[in-house]
Amino acid sequence: MKNIITVFKKEFYRVMSDRRLIFTTILLPGLAIYIMYSFMGNVINDEQDDIGEHKMIVYTENLPSEFSDILISEELNVEFNDYNSSNHEELLNSILIGDVDLLLRFPTNFEADLDNGILSDVLTYYNPGEKYSEAAYYNFMSLLNSYRQDIAYERYGEEFYVFTTDLNNDEHIIIDEDKAIGQGFAMLLPMLIIMFLFSGAMSIGPDSIAGEKERGTIATLLVTPVKRSEIAIGKVMSLSIISLFSATSSFIGIMLSLPKLLQMEETGMSINIYGISDYAMLFTVLLATVLVIVGIISIISAYAKTIKEASMLILPFYFLSIVMGMSTMFSGEANANTLIYLVPLYNSVNIIISILTFEVVPTQYLLTIISSLVYVSIFILILNKLFQSEKIMFSK
Repeated sequence: MKNIITVFKKEFYRVMSDRRLIFTTILLPGLAIYIMYSFMGNVINDEQDDIGEHKMIVYTENLPSEFSDILISEELNVEFNDYNSSNHEELLNSILIGDVDLLLRFPTNFEADLDNGILSDVLTYYNPGEKYSEAAYYNFMSLLNSYRQDIAYERYGEEFYVFTTDLNNDEHIIIDEDKAIGQGFAMLLPMLIIMFLFSGAMSIGPDSIAGEKERGTIATLLVTPVKRSEIAIGKVMSLSIISLFSATSSFIGIMLSLPKLLQMEETGMSINIYGISDYAMLFTVLLATVLVIVGIISIISAYAKTIKEASMLILPFYFLSIVMGMSTMFSGEANANTLIYLVPLYNSVNIIISILTFEVVPTQYLLTIISSLVYVSIFILILNKLFQSEKIMFSK
């Protein structure tokens, strides 16, 4: 145990004594994420404000008086202009380039056709590639649907409706708000957490083993009385702790920037929905996951001859971990198949989702932790064998 601690201290102090390495490996990821996501949140917020403040340019033809009354009552920020058929192509081009947002054309005898039971076509022209035009279109389509319902009621009576719905009755909405917020987090965080854990380990893992092989310093360590298995355990432990620091920095950056990115202040959402037990489970999963990742990176680094080669060999596993994270990104739900929790890294993605959505199944949680520790033990045994191979450790 003493030798393991000695190897651990050597690797840990090697990184922590280098201020530049501390900044780039631990501090920079969290800082960069916070700045990037906060900026994205501000951009999204500014974009929404810009659309809301924009004065819509709308051309209309044969606008019915009843629909005009609806538009007036809505107090829309809009400038109305009369449509002229002689300038039709010019107007369409204005919509195309974004100078005009919407063209709304009612038939000439629209109200008379309604009285005679003739079906009329209301034509709308807009440009979905222009944000102002698209926003104007959806605003007016909503108003047109309301107008259509009003006409149906006024002209055909209440019996025209088969049923009505209470779309805006909040009392009839039954929802677990914490779980709903958690599902939002579960669509984004698992992929980011796995990605940051892997990138943190990638930034230091190759240099710790392949770098020492490249510099020739690994020979000094291997000729000491320390057992190869103790060297393997010490390196995995130190790299895991440092990687966890890096991932923690990234995680803090995410959590601090999420309120801006997800517009939580505007929507009334909060990140303060998890208790101590939830964070404890999450930390345990992160620790088990980072041990697996470091084990994979350590084996690859021990096999590689140079840092560059190690980094190239690690990349496919890095992309695979991202794919695993993205596979559950759009559902926000964990896989119910218990056997899935035996698959390294993918089990972590799913159990993180379960924690975030308050749906942890104890069996699946324990299976994730135990199977991850089993994989780590196997990786350490493999790493020990690699350290014992002079052909691999001293190859040029």
